[in-house]
Amino acid sequence: MGVNYRYPGTLIVGMIIVAAVVLAAFALKRMHKKSRGLRVANTRRLKSNPLYNRVLVQARIFRIVSTVGIILSLTAALFLTARPFRRESVRDSVNRRDIFLCIDLSSSNYKGVQGLVDEFRETVQGLEGDRIGISLFNTSSVRYVPMTDDYEFALERLEALSGYLAAQEEFMTSYAEKYDSVYDIPDSERDRYEELNKTLASFDSGITAGYEVKGTSAIGEGLASCLFSFPELTKEDRTRAIIFLTDNHEELLDETLVTLQEAAQMCANDRVTVFGIYPGGGQESGQENDAAQAEMTEMKNAAELTGGKFYRAGASLTAQDILADIKSRELQNTNTVTATLDRDTPFFWFCVLAAGFLIIAGSTLYYVLRRGIRKGIFARKVTAGILLLAIAACVILVGIRPMYMSPSAELMTSNLDVAFVVDTTISMWAEDHGGSTRMDGVKRDILSIMNALPGSSFSVIRFDNGAEIMTPFTQDIESIYDILAELDMPAYTTAQGSSLNTAYEALRTMLENAGKKGRNRRRIVFLFSDGETTDGSELMSFSDLSPIIDEGAVLGYGTAAGGRMYYPGRGYVKDSSTGSEAVSCIDEDSLRQIADDLHLVYINETEALGDPDQLNLSLGTRLHSIRMLSRRVSFAAGDKSGYNETYYWFSGFALVLLLIWTSLTVFRGCVS
Repeated sequence: MGVNYRYPGTLIVGMIIVAAVVLAAFALKRMHKKSRGLRVANTRRLKSNPLYNRVLVQARIFRIVSTVGIILSLTAALFLTARPFRRESVRDSVNRRDIFLCIDLSSSNYKGVQGLVDEFRETVQGLEGDRIGISLFNTSSVRYVPMTDDYEFALERLEALSGYLAAQEEFMTSYAEKYDSVYDIPDSERDRYEELNKTLASFDSGITAGYEVKGTSAIGEGLASCLFSFPELTKEDRTRAIIFLTDNHEELLDETLVTLQEAAQMCANDRVTVFGIYPGGGQESGQENDAAQAEMTEMKNAAELTGGKFYRAGASLTAQDILADIKSRELQNTNTVTATLDRDTPFFWFCVLAAGFLIIAGSTLYYVLRRGIRKGIFARKVTAGILLLAIAACVILVGIRPMYMSPSAELMTSNLDVAFVVDTTISMWAEDHGGSTRMDGVKRDILSIMNALPGSSFSVIRFDNGAEIMTPFTQDIESIYDILAELDMPAYTTAQGSSLNTAYEALRTMLENAGKKGRNRRRIVFLFSDGETTDGSELMSFSDLSPIIDEGAVLGYGTAAGGRMYYPGRGYVKDSSTGSEAVSCIDEDSLRQIADDLHLVYINETEALGDPDQLNLSLGTRLHSIRMLSRRVSFAAGDKSGYNETYYWFSGFALVLLLIWTSLTVFRGCVS
C-alpha cells in the first residue's frame, strides 16, 4: 500500500509558509539594495578579467549547491513533519494452522488406532508454529488437550493416551473377548483385570457419560463437539483441520442428536477441513464386511464434503502423509489478515533531510575556508555556527526516532505465557475473603488478569495432595473458563494435608516448556494460595525457578483470624483433635518466602479488598508492569505498536531553523 500522511494539512500550510518566507526575504533584499546600494560605472573591463570570471563561476556554483541543499532539506523536513506512514496488514505467520486430533475411543475402534497415535507423537515433535488439540469421544466428548503450541504437553498426553489404548487392547483381547462373564476370570488373572479396569476408567469416565441410556459411539456428535472446541471459531479466519479417527460404527440405543453428514456440513460451513481415517473395526466377512464398506463410504462422503480426504489405515499410511496433505492446502486459506497497523515510515525522507543538511554544511564550510576564516563579519559566523549545530541536532534526533510508551494505547500481550498456580486444598474454601470463599476470590482475580492481558497464552496448574497441569499454555480462553468452573475441593477422604511444595515440579515443567517457544516471549507466574502447610513438611526453596520467571506475583488469601470451611454433604469441616469446627488462617510468612525466592511481589488480596491505598499497590499495579514488560519485548523484536513517535517534533524544529537559514541566505547571499 502507498504512503499516507497523518497530518496532510501540514504539507499545504508548510508550503504556503515556505513560499511566504522566501518571497519576503527577496522583497527585503530588493528594498535593502535600493536604499543602500551604489551603482558603479565602467565595469565592462572588470568583468572581462579572468580572475573575476573564475570567482563569479565559483560563487554561482556555491549558490546552486546551497540552493539544492536548502530545497532538499526544506522538502524533507516538511514531509517528515506531516508524519509519513504506511498502513500494513499484519498477517498470522506463526500459528499457521490449528489441527485437532479427534479420536473415537469406543471398544470397536481399538484395533489400528494405537499405531496411528504413536505416529502422531513423532509428528508433533516436528511441528513449528502450528497449534494442536486433542478431542476424545465415545458416548460423550472430552477436550483432552485444548488448542496449544506447547508440544511437550501434547506429547505427554499422547503418551498417556497410547498407554490407555494399549490397556484397552489388552483388556479386549485378554478378557472381554475371552470370557463371557467377570466371574469366569481366574483368580490368577483378576489382579491384572482390576489394574486394567482402573487405567481404562481414568479415560472412560469422561467419554462414556450417559452410556446406559444413550449407547456408545456417537460419531456425528463426536465430530461436532470437536468442531466447536476450536477457539475463536467464528471470529478468526484460520486454517483449521480435524484428523478424524473412527470406524464409524455406531451402537446407539436412541437416535443421534447429530449425524455424521450433518456434522460434516457444520465443518464445511465453518471452513474446517476433515481428514477421515478408518482404522478398521475387525469385521471379517459376510454382512459385517458389507457394513464396514457402508461405514467407509459414509466417512469418505463426509470428509470430501468439507474439502478433505478419506484414508483407509494400512501399512503404507503414515501420519506424515496426512499432515503433508494438510500443509499442501495451507496457501488456500491461511494467509489471512489479523490486524491492521499504521507504521511511521520516515526513513526515506530522513535520508533526504540528512543529504540536504550535509550539502548545506559542506558548502558553507567550503565557502568559509575558501574565503578565509578571519574574513567576514564575526556575528554572521556565530549565527551560522549556531544554526548549523541546532539543525544537526534536530537531524540526529529525527534519525534516532525517540519514542515513549503510550499509556492509552491498546495493547495485545501475545508474547506472554501466563501460568496460574492455584492452591485447591480444602482450606482455600475458607469463608474469610470479604464475605465469600478464598477460591471465589482466586477465580475473580484470574478472570481480571485474563481480561487485562488479552492475547496471552494461559496455563492452569492446581495443587493439593499432588499437582496437576490442568491445561498447557493456550489461547483457548473457553477452556480456561471451563477449568475455573470445575475447580473443586479434593475428596474429603483422601485429603492428606496441604503443602506449597507440591506445586514446584509441575511449575518447573510448564516454565521449561514455555522457554522452548522462542526468545521474544516472557514467562509470567501468578501463585494463588493461603500459604497454609498442614502435612508437617518444611517449605522448600523455589529460588531455582527465579531465572526462568520474568514477572508475576504471589497472591495471598485469607485473614489472620481465619475462616470456617464448608464441605458439601458434610457441613463445616471439623478439627479432628478437638471435634470443633476447624479454622484456617493465612500463613503470610510462607507466601513471602516464595515471593522472595521467585523475586516476585507478594500481595494480600484479602486485605486489599477493604483498603483503597493497598489496592493502588496490588494486582492492578502488577498488571500494568506486566503490560509494560510485554511492550518492551515487542519493541525489542521490532514491533513498535503501543509507542508514540516524536521524530516529527524535531523535524518541525528543523523546518523552522531551515526557514531562518533560507531567509538569511536570500537576504545576505550567504549566512556566514
